[in-house]
Amino acid sequence: MAASLLLSYSCLAGDGYVIRGKVTGIISGYVTILEVNENPETVHETLPERVRIVDGVFTISGKVKTPGLVFLKISTKTVKLLLENAAYNVNADLKELNSSHIKGGPLNDQFNDYLKSETGPLDYASKHPDQLIAGYLVQHFAREYQELQKGYAPLSLEVKGSVFGQAIWKKLAAFKTTEAGKDMPDFTMTSPDGKTFSIKSMAGKVVVLDFWASWCGPCRDFIPTMRKYYEQYHPKGVEFVAISFDDNKDKWRKAMEETNMEWTQGIVEGGFGPDAPVKNLLNINSIPHVIIIGKDGKIAAWLNFYMKSQIPEILEKL
Repeated sequence: MAASLLLSYSCLAGDGYVIRGKVTGIISGYVTILEVNENPETVHETLPERVRIVDGVFTISGKVKTPGLVFLKISTKTVKLLLENAAYNVNADLKELNSSHIKGGPLNDQFNDYLKSETGPLDYASKHPDQLIAGYLVQHFAREYQELQKGYAPLSLEVKGSVFGQAIWKKLAAFKTTEAGKDMPDFTMTSPDGKTFSIKSMAGKVVVLDFWASWCGPCRDFIPTMRKYYEQYHPKGVEFVAISFDDNKDKWRKAMEETNMEWTQGIVEGGFGPDAPVKNLLNINSIPHVIIIGKDGKIAAWLNFYMKSQIPEILEKL
């Protein structure tokens, strides 16, 4: 089954996708495709223009670089679609419209089965290791090394060879370079006054690296907590550095003014896109993200969004 899905995707990849709809209850409006902000990858090279709905009928088309989750907005309703280069049909009344009314695209059909199951993503993947959706779920929901290992192991050879399986393999390889006890990889960033500095320039100190961006709401929400840690541990010699993944320096500067962070600020080149060098070097899949470096220059902790509460405990040990 998974092999046929992969073949289906490869055959359709050159043709793009087409979504045709007949949705009653709409006199006029538009259809728009929006990418999910939480996606670590950009699904489209360029998003298609919105399309007008006429008497409930519409056709919207485009092409994705890689399968991924998007929002399909039909008039006033927004539904999730796991989009690949395939043909889709939508037939429903606007009041009742939900994701299950989008038919076509084998990957999205599997995605809807997963949603209906009301099962945790990693549990569902372990029970359907031969389905391509299992690779997608492991890639996007396994956040720690052990979860990735456990999720990857049972996947079929076809799924391991898919775009999702290859992404998981890259994550596993990256984790080996960022686990506690490994030397902290060096990289360069730019300060607000335009000067460059590197991780190695802080050698011999305990350093807390807080990765964020102006557009990241949870990152900005975490700043007051980070300020408490700074006020508590900076007098003890701990250095704090906020490292921005912004690709727009003007927005970065504006956000710094708004948040008024007292500690060291830097920005890295490449933003947070799929090919961002620092993001990939450090295996950072989501922000806010914190890495703590010991005086020996080794990684003491690699903390994703769900692990940040461990910061005081780790600093106390260091």
